Amino acid sequence: MADMKKVMLEEIRKSSYIQTSSISETEEYIDTGLPKTEENIQAAALNYLDEKGYRRRVDNMEYAKKMILECSEGYDTVIIKRKSVVEQDLFEKVGINELRDAMDVCMLNTMSAMNAKLERMANMSYEYRVETVDAFYTEAERPRGHLSGDFQTLEELLNRYSQAGWQLDRIQPAPKSGNIPARNLVIFKKEKMV
Repeated sequence: MADMKKVMLEEIRKSSYIQTSSISETEEYIDTGLPKTEENIQAAALNYLDEKGYRRRVDNMEYAKKMILECSEGYDTVIIKRKSVVEQDLFEKVGINELRDAMDVCMLNTMSAMNAKLERMANMSYEYRVETVDAFYTEAERPRGHLSGDFQTLEELLNRYSQAGWQLDRIQPAPKSGNIPARNLVIFKKEKMV
């Protein structure tokens, strides 16, 4: 049978609402025991660069040596500074009742988020814009010279509205009236933020 405590803990860790661990960072000075000579400082600097994944360039090497010399000031041996990161599990020693409470909080937050999304979907409303277009043109059909003034391709029209937050709803033929050539209605929509 599955360990319920372990299953509950895995579910709690999936939630972004509850912090399950803390990270503490400390600096420690380590005495290498090596005499403070140029060779030992250079070896410690190379080791530092390799450990951190830095390139063995002259400027990086000089920086690492300077840092080691600052740490070793006042000592006869090479001293290096190391950062250690410790992650502590905040749920390591909790009981089943605390885990149940945390699960309840996770479920409540999940249900609140779902409720907000459903509320938004149920009350979603749009505003519309309609463009009347005589014909749809491509870039290949663009006239040359001074005739290209008001020319607009379908792609340019769609991009212009898209940049303003509109999305294409539909394209439909406009009602025909008399001898006027057939036109098209390009209808865009954007969600109203209430």
